[in-house]
Amino acid sequence: MYLHLEGTKELVAWLKGNIGWKTLLIGGIAYMLLLSIPFFPGVELGWFLILVFGKEGILLVYFMTLCGLSLSFAIGRWFEKSWLTSWLDLDALKSMFHDQAAKVLKRWFHWRRKPVSVLPYDYFLYKYRYLILTLLINIPGNAIIGGGGGISFICGMNQLFSWKGFLLTIIFAIAPLPLLLYFGIVQIETLLF
Repeated sequence: MYLHLEGTKELVAWLKGNIGWKTLLIGGIAYMLLLSIPFFPGVELGWFLILVFGKEGILLVYFMTLCGLSLSFAIGRWFEKSWLTSWLDLDALKSMFHDQAAKVLKRWFHWRRKPVSVLPYDYFLYKYRYLILTLLINIPGNAIIGGGGGISFICGMNQLFSWKGFLLTIIFAIAPLPLLLYFGIVQIETLLF
């Protein structure tokens, strides 16, 4: 085990010395595109870029994560409005969801007169949707529900998330770990080795 770890550290040191910024940029673009694909594990490429390029890699991976999740969100918005909606009969689904939302609001106004402890769960999910997005993006194993790209795609499709709200949520949701890595509070080697 010790020899394997030393060999990996030597490889990372060699890569840091011999790979230029063009490779970092190409790797960042590849990472952004892979991250935006639902159910595709692109985060590993981001970890690799951080490991090899250090602080420059952290900044690039953070920025490309924002771009990749926003790209997936934008594709979800486009998909919801595209010709595929008529082909897949998503208009019927959309009207069904709008009817469901109207029922939720009607129930909420009815339940408002009752104690807070009996509020329906669907109102809770609607009211705290950005907090739930933050939790879903950061929960380990979120690849089961589509990963960051799948979660962003669904958020774009259902029209309950505004562009500004989505971007602000993503900016703050993915910031803690890059900040800890950038300022040296957490070492990437301790996370990976």
